[in-house]
Amino acid sequence: MEPNTPVMDLTVACVTSVKNATGMELDLTQDTLPILDHYAELVDSPRDEVVSLLAPMSGAYFGELVRRQLEDGQWVTDPDDYSEWRLRFERCSLAFNPIGVALEVLLGQEVPEWGAHLQTAPEDRPRVKSALEVFGDVRDRDYYTFSVRFEAIEQAYLGLLNNPAGMDPKP
Repeated sequence: MEPNTPVMDLTVACVTSVKNATGMELDLTQDTLPILDHYAELVDSPRDEVVSLLAPMSGAYFGELVRRQLEDGQWVTDPDDYSEWRLRFERCSLAFNPIGVALEVLLGQEVPEWGAHLQTAPEDRPRVKSALEVFGDVRDRDYYTFSVRFEAIEQAYLGLLNNPAGMDPKP
């Protein structure tokens, strides 16, 4: 399923902006997430107006990359409110707001009202928790990167797919 036009417009804007700022090309693969992380680090003392431009672009890029890599995501967008955007997965009960993730990465702190954290059905939470335990404790500066967020989302997604509902997540 192809993404909707607002997602693609923002994704293209992100690719263009990163290319102009860094000279490096984003190609919607996991290998380019360190480039996006570097771009986010260029924003010293983020101001509201800068974040309001960068978060939608980098969030759309990040979400579209996740959608393509996991080949299962579906965008839910609200043209009037980025805080309501979600990337939902059809084969498991997982969703999150990629723009919320971008806000957290840019600000280096939680922004709870934006839905950046993984949302799942209550009965699936133990399986997600178990899947994420492989990371152990993660330093804040690492947690607030697109690269680590991708790894966590991928791990949670695979944990849900590989452990059928009703199965004990721990062997």
